[in-house]
Amino acid sequence: MTIQEEHLNDAVNIAPHIHSVVFEDDKIRVLKVTVKPGDKAAMHWHPRNMNYILASGKLRFEKPDGTSSDVKLKEGQTTSSPEESSHAVTNIGDTTVETMQVELKD
Repeated sequence: MTIQEEHLNDAVNIAPHIHSVVFEDDKIRVLKVTVKPGDKAAMHWHPRNMNYILASGKLRFEKPDGTSSDVKLKEGQTTSSPEESSHAVTNIGDTTVETMQVELKD
């Protein structure tokens, strides 16, 4: 069973205009994430993951509790989320943000 089939609020189900699966096996799923200026993704879920930033930009992340944070991402940077999480995202900058996201399956 894929992550998409298991979780209805999975990022690819909620925002296929931003998230696309480039590889998946029984241990990991790799997503290409492309967030154009002004693009929004409604509240969605990710398992534990890491991101490699391919193209810089500025995103706003909103958590289910209503708090938000603005994050500047730089090309070549890596980020990680050691726990599964939910958030909405908006590109508040003027550049397209691109990442490769590796999601870990337990």
